[in-house]
Amino acid sequence: MKLEKEFKAWLVFRSPDTKTATSRISNCRTVEEYHGDLETHFETDRCNDIISKLTYTTDDEREKREAKHLIPTKGILRTNSATYKQAVGLYVDFRDELSNGFSIGATQQNSSNINTKEVEERESKSKGLSHHEFHDFSSDSDVEKTIAIVLGKVCHFIHPRIVDKIRNANIEFKEEFRVICGDLDIDTFLFDGSDCVFPGVRRFINREKKETKKNAVNSEDNTILDGNEVPRRIWAFLSQNKSYSGPMWSDSGLSKFELAHIFGHKTDEKDLERKVFKEYDNTKLPYALFTSASNTVLIPNGLMKPTDKCESIKIAFYKRHIELYGNNFYAEKGFKEDSVPEWYNEIKWLEPDLPLNWEEKINNLLAYRKKYLFDKYAVNKK
Repeated sequence: MKLEKEFKAWLVFRSPDTKTATSRISNCRTVEEYHGDLETHFETDRCNDIISKLTYTTDDEREKREAKHLIPTKGILRTNSATYKQAVGLYVDFRDELSNGFSIGATQQNSSNINTKEVEERESKSKGLSHHEFHDFSSDSDVEKTIAIVLGKVCHFIHPRIVDKIRNANIEFKEEFRVICGDLDIDTFLFDGSDCVFPGVRRFINREKKETKKNAVNSEDNTILDGNEVPRRIWAFLSQNKSYSGPMWSDSGLSKFELAHIFGHKTDEKDLERKVFKEYDNTKLPYALFTSASNTVLIPNGLMKPTDKCESIKIAFYKRHIELYGNNFYAEKGFKEDSVPEWYNEIKWLEPDLPLNWEEKINNLLAYRKKYLFDKYAVNKK
């Protein structure tokens, strides 16, 4: 496969797991064995034809249709087809980033910590090595810088004007909501300056996942427990002017992205905030951040999330959040500017977009949230 070494290095930069990178390369080789060179496919139609052939839906499986691709499969046809399709999709993403000027090669030449040769050496030595012999990518500033630069180019933030509209709407909505939310601590969600879209909704923890039905009101604190669907409704309205559903998310193209949170929205996720803010009030719960418009971003599938473990990347996203929206925090005060990585200004951030008819879409979102919350709490009162 042409550009194989560059593709492999790019995969490792996206997620420092050489085993996964090797698997995706192997998948692409298999596709090429039965369908020809991926570079040719990319130059012809950006691999659209081969991706279409690798698509095998649940309907195809139910109707026991034959696959459109020629690759022999063992086991579950739909699962195997999806694996090959994902690998080709990653190849397309890689080629797109090269076309946009991103150079893995240039980065590798300037870094003594990661290059294709070292990736190959690590793979050849991987069996039998004790844990301390592996390179710790999480503390490698050059790698973190490279990842942050890539993320900055492709991460979608919500436009500040949209956030301001939600903040202003929350001032009036707070008194309406207070009437029906029962024993909920309303100030946790609708504090001054809050852009929380669905007050009362928070992510469940593992224990609650087993004990309480999803999207039900929790008897302990009167919150509504959710998996990760409710925050998607913000982006669903901005994109499609309708609420979230699985088919809509897929058909609209939003399924190509993962929803990520900048700041932690659970009590056990706040260690870094305590470190990089001068003041942190431990008595204030972070639940509003779960459906905060400014705290939910979209990142292309497969890329590292800001909520992952690289602290300097997370801090870079904190800084970007403050640049866009100001200090609209509940528990945090006094961001420590000296905690920002020195390479921060090298990140070329994707500017937030104002969707067509955005005000109408936000009005519809806010009307939907009112009905959703009133229905939930009305049922709970019966």
